[in-house]
Amino acid sequence: MRLLFDRGTIVLLDASSVDPTRLPGALWDARIAAFRCPARYYQALLAELRRRSVQFSDEVADRQTTPTDSAPAIELRPYQEAALTAWELSGRRGIAVMPTGSGKTRTAIAAIARANVSALCLVPTRVLLDQWARAIAELLGVVPGRLGDGERRIERITVATFESAWRSMHRLGNQFGLLIADEVHHFGVGLRDEVLDMCTAPLRLGLTATKPRGPGAIRLDDLVGPIIYELRVDEIGRAHV
Repeated sequence: MRLLFDRGTIVLLDASSVDPTRLPGALWDARIAAFRCPARYYQALLAELRRRSVQFSDEVADRQTTPTDSAPAIELRPYQEAALTAWELSGRRGIAVMPTGSGKTRTAIAAIARANVSALCLVPTRVLLDQWARAIAELLGVVPGRLGDGERRIERITVATFESAWRSMHRLGNQFGLLIADEVHHFGVGLRDEVLDMCTAPLRLGLTATKPRGPGAIRLDDLVGPIIYELRVDEIGRAHV
């Protein structure tokens, strides 16, 4: 069997040796006479094939997603450290709910440093695109790629607006090991959810000051992970003591 990345999906070729109907997210595509599944099922698909001892050729990843030699340590406040620890204990998947001004961006960049794999950071506005790019350069000492506001430069760490990522994920979805979504509550309700669906990144971190609720929360649990940390405004002052 061969696994290929194709426009935000994983295509399963030469799959006669296994029952693809029981593989995560796999659906028959009559146009190409093969099974395919959304890219977000990539790691679950690999795990299931290995569990079944299926021989396969993995031709999905396009960019190095394994850790590099080192990344700088980033000093965090106790509650930021608690959020990051909760994320790590949850298999590096999940959502941190933290008030505005609590340092969500710094916490996320520390996650990038610790995971030390290629990362795509999604932000809703051009203003946040600039803020994230400056923060990454300051804290990690690297100039990140930028996708949005008239720029298209992809690097190992890249910041992209929701809209620009949505337009490009069919080409970029296999290039990152970590996906970070700022203001993640904007997802989960059908608005540009394809951005998260078309990415193979196994590590995912959502950030928001607005706790997802209802059907959107259920959908985000699937796309990003569960809520793994919550911080109230009144807890920030006590955390500084």
